[in-house]
Amino acid sequence: MSNILVKAVLPSEEDTLVSSLLTHITCFQFCSILLAIIGWILCIISTAGVQWRVWHVDNVTGISSGIVWVGIWKVCFRHDATPDRNTYLHCEDFTENYRTLPKEIFIAQDLMALASIVNALAIGFMSFALWNVFKNTKQKKALITFFTIGGILNFTSGLIVLVPLSWNLHSVLAKEEIEFPDSFQLPRIPKDQSVGVAIYVGYGAVAFQLVSGLLTLFQKYLTFNKTHPFDIIQAQAMASKTKAHNCPSCGSSVDLTGLFKVS
Repeated sequence: MSNILVKAVLPSEEDTLVSSLLTHITCFQFCSILLAIIGWILCIISTAGVQWRVWHVDNVTGISSGIVWVGIWKVCFRHDATPDRNTYLHCEDFTENYRTLPKEIFIAQDLMALASIVNALAIGFMSFALWNVFKNTKQKKALITFFTIGGILNFTSGLIVLVPLSWNLHSVLAKEEIEFPDSFQLPRIPKDQSVGVAIYVGYGAVAFQLVSGLLTLFQKYLTFNKTHPFDIIQAQAMASKTKAHNCPSCGSSVDLTGLFKVS
């Protein structure tokens, strides 16, 4: 009877590990993975967006609105109305054959794509660690390593995105020209230019990625460097097993880790 009572009151060693792990990792690491996912989505939106630079032009044949959107993959503008009085969005893709385009455009293509991949890997590592917590596996110490790797990758991804964003932002603020191919029929210098929404979205992605990485690293060095939680968890589990025993033949008491005693 006392054995049944001990099992009912005292959690198993695996249940203790899982509950303790959730207590230690959910606060920072769970928020970290959510921020990483948001940052990854914003990074993809910024990468695919065409509004990195907004050009305002006058008296350009074929452009009805006077606005040209310059991205890192293509340039777009609204074409003059057709005979049926409808305008349409016309885009010209950037390829490596166009040597006259600024270097920051092609570098942004490579770095933004790389950052998206690195961020996806970070989410994969962190998701795997979180999934194994709920799966109740025995390799608990490896979970912290996976979270740490994910945090480092998130932080690295944010730094990668920061390079093309800052470079293109500087080009816009400096009013630098772009020598488009002749087939585009676009001027080299606009009447005015401003920062596009894609750059702002990109900086939002940087913020989420950096905070995500810092949360994971902060939790690691704040808590786990002082006293490793797994040492505490295992010590508690061993103490529970040692103290929670009975001897019916000799009539000794059962110590339920300070909860109550059964004679």
